[in-house]
Amino acid sequence: MVAQLPPEVVGVAAGVLVYSLICLASGIFLLWLVWVHDERKSYVAMLGLLMSLHTLASVIQQIHTIIRWRDIKTEQYANLVANVGDPELNITGGSTGLDLVLFYIQYYAYNVESMLVFFWAVELANSIFQLRIVKMYRFHASLLAKAFATILPAVQMILLRYSGVNRSTIGFMALADAIMIGCFALGMFLLLAILIRYLHSRITLASWNVRYGQATGTPSGTNGTRSGNRPGTAHAPRPPKRTIYDKWLVLRFSVAFAALSLFQIVVINFQLRAASTNTRANVPDHPDLSTDRARGDFALFAPAPSAVLFAFFVFGTTRTFREYMWNLFVPRAWRDKVEERRRRRRGAGGGGSVEVVHSAIRSQTPGGGDVEGGVIGLRELGSAGGRRGMGRVMSGRF
Repeated sequence: MVAQLPPEVVGVAAGVLVYSLICLASGIFLLWLVWVHDERKSYVAMLGLLMSLHTLASVIQQIHTIIRWRDIKTEQYANLVANVGDPELNITGGSTGLDLVLFYIQYYAYNVESMLVFFWAVELANSIFQLRIVKMYRFHASLLAKAFATILPAVQMILLRYSGVNRSTIGFMALADAIMIGCFALGMFLLLAILIRYLHSRITLASWNVRYGQATGTPSGTNGTRSGNRPGTAHAPRPPKRTIYDKWLVLRFSVAFAALSLFQIVVINFQLRAASTNTRANVPDHPDLSTDRARGDFALFAPAPSAVLFAFFVFGTTRTFREYMWNLFVPRAWRDKVEERRRRRRGAGGGGSVEVVHSAIRSQTPGGGDVEGGVIGLRELGSAGGRRGMGRVMSGRF
């Protein structure tokens, strides 16, 4: 089948498609990382899955548009003429057939992502403020929140498409944007509360501890409080595993929340602009098949796949993931050279110095929870960087 796209736009379309495939690959790679670290029910895993889903739908839509661009624009124009004033056109852009299905898949994913980020903000706030009532039911609440975040947007899509709400423009637009706007507003409130607590701890020199993700003994990365074996069993406890989160979790989450919120604001802004022009007077005399319109269509494909690439850079670059990728993909000879170079740099600091040794310890309590501690000690270094006194000069447990 010959592509109907204007030849002048093929380069732009190919570039956006390749970029989208790179974004999709990064999303699949992020999913693989959380899978091998047994965090399959974590918010990172679910966000990676939903973002990969809407990126895959975007890739399919791009290929479909490249092949049938002229027919698609003609069908969209006919739909616009026949249904001018229909509020569904404000969010779908007049899409029909396969493109309409792909749009609703992507729009469903956007709303699920909004709810997941909001519920994650709730759990982060709880881990900082330590609300006792919420803490008691954290394991079940986390699972219920994730299930609710996947079900409610599905109900929303069904109502948008089949309930007849499109008879009211205000009602349709309110239903279409309710989840994204609500999650943005409430999530912003929680994030501000977290940041205010952080600034207060810096001013008062109080301790700052984000407990989220520390108890990693739970199955499948639910970050709950239940772990261990069933009563009456004699199986040995599972060895502790490293958390996929690090001390920069709040910063990483804040950046991701800001980026997702910006994307949602852009989506809502496009919808409102379309609503203001969805009148008979603004319908053109013929479909726009110009080269500029084609370039604009493919430029609008770029933001959605960018979300999953951004998610990989934010959540896929924690210390645990970096060390795992380093040990897995970098040849051992290269790793040995880098480690040797690091040892030489440390040894070039001169003699008589003291090295602080921090050994992290994670153990399980009788109730099945994880407790983190460690040993802090001092080691004397030789003049050439070799360890001269390997005995601990001073140590303490925390």
